[in-house]
Amino acid sequence: MPSFCVTATIDSDKLELAYATWYSLNMSGCEEINAGSQTQVKVFFNDLSSAEHAKSYIKEIQPLTDIKIFEVQEQDWNRKWRESMEPAKLAQGFWVSPLWLPPPLKDDDIWIKIEPKMAFGTGHHETTRLAAQHIISQKKWLPGKSVLDIGTGSGVLCFVADLCGSQKNLGVEIDKDCLINLAENHEQNPPNGNVNFLIGTPSALKDTCRFDLIVMNMLMTESEPLLETVSSILAPGGILIRSGILKDEKDEAINSTCRFPFRLIDQSTENEWWCGTFSKSGD
Repeated sequence: MPSFCVTATIDSDKLELAYATWYSLNMSGCEEINAGSQTQVKVFFNDLSSAEHAKSYIKEIQPLTDIKIFEVQEQDWNRKWRESMEPAKLAQGFWVSPLWLPPPLKDDDIWIKIEPKMAFGTGHHETTRLAAQHIISQKKWLPGKSVLDIGTGSGVLCFVADLCGSQKNLGVEIDKDCLINLAENHEQNPPNGNVNFLIGTPSALKDTCRFDLIVMNMLMTESEPLLETVSSILAPGGILIRSGILKDEKDEAINSTCRFPFRLIDQSTENEWWCGTFSKSGD
């Protein structure tokens, strides 16, 4: 049975949202060639209808790009994608890769084992690395603390926090299709403390608990509406980490966050992406 390949060139900062859409269309595999601000993609689907939907979506987000669909002979595109993967270095001493792809560990390096079945959280994207590095920067403060990761994806940031000494970690994800992958990743990374995952939204946590650190590695359009809820469930003196923000959105993100009782205490960038750490004032 043939597969169908969609080819296009997309702005790199639009890839995360595009992958979420392609996964919802049951993408069977993909190939990327990064060219700085743009990425050439080949996305594979098992049926023409899904490929047509993917083409329509690309046309919406990248109107001027040349998009093609062509039929290809049946192959295991997921296997080909795996063969092209490399371990991802999240930060100094922290690696992420699947169990079948060990990284070049040295001395006391840490290996977080993540199966690459989801769109996010394999450690290859700048926003994941930035968020992880900001969590690691709180390593001396984190022992005994509670952490909430909103939009947890593969759960990788919960595992980073756990390895930094946090006592309780909860990853919240709206996509129920992540559940099997989260369970698998949890099994491969036995926590030092307590790591759990919840399919739902942060609003379900209102009035039930408070967290010492909250991280949101999400596009700005997705994280902005959550700021009020985040402020209500973050403990006084707590830390908020915002990643998934483009550099040209930085000022808007800082201003909107600081309308709540937050102040910016740290920030960093990688390529076109920005990440900020905020401290919440006492209630």
